[in-house]
Amino acid sequence: MRRAERLFQIVQIIGASQWTTAQALAERLAVSERTIYRDIDHLSASGVPVYSQAGKGYALLEGYQLPPLMFSVEEWQALLTGLAMAQGWAGRRQAEALRAVQEKLAMAVPAQLRAMTPPVSTPPLPERRMLGALLDPLQQAIAERAKVRLHYRDLQEQHSKRVIWPLGLYFWGHCWTLAGWCELRGAFRHFRVDRIVILQTLEDSYPVRPGQTLADYEASFDCETTKEKSDERPLSLVRG
Repeated sequence: MRRAERLFQIVQIIGASQWTTAQALAERLAVSERTIYRDIDHLSASGVPVYSQAGKGYALLEGYQLPPLMFSVEEWQALLTGLAMAQGWAGRRQAEALRAVQEKLAMAVPAQLRAMTPPVSTPPLPERRMLGALLDPLQQAIAERAKVRLHYRDLQEQHSKRVIWPLGLYFWGHCWTLAGWCELRGAFRHFRVDRIVILQTLEDSYPVRPGQTLADYEASFDCETTKEKSDERPLSLVRG
């Protein structure tokens, strides 16, 4: 961790609690207490109102807030463009969270930079709204290790029903795929989320077994079959 990042973390940690000791900071940031003492001195010399009390530790002056976030115009516009793109392909809950992040960022940057917000948005196309309705329960099932039942339509328009242990979601730039362990086949399988006809989250949870984890799936990762004729590797992965 670079010193600038560590200094920022120290201010965040001290500001989030009433009192914080040098030992607690050192353990949290994986550095020595001597390093923490030097960092505190540097913060104080820089005008950050850190004060100490014997037996209690460090605290920030009440009401102190970090100065506005500073980005270049290019960084700010790139950040908001990325957030807009992510909102367009995310589940509903995640899209709402991304909008909240964008609003918080807008409040934390100088007004001059906020005025340079790029006019970028991702239109709420019907197919993306349908996709968003599937991503939220899939992400929750992955997080909770809950089995799901799929009614699936493949590339050949063949329909099947099967129980899956959902392990991860991959985003390919134009579609999402679900990786999981298929009880019907007794093997790893992947499914395009936009071809799921019906999704049902089951009450049963699945175990963590050697040979049936996401790491095992990735170890045998076959880009040619998983992407279903896509020319790219996944741009992002949602893990459990």
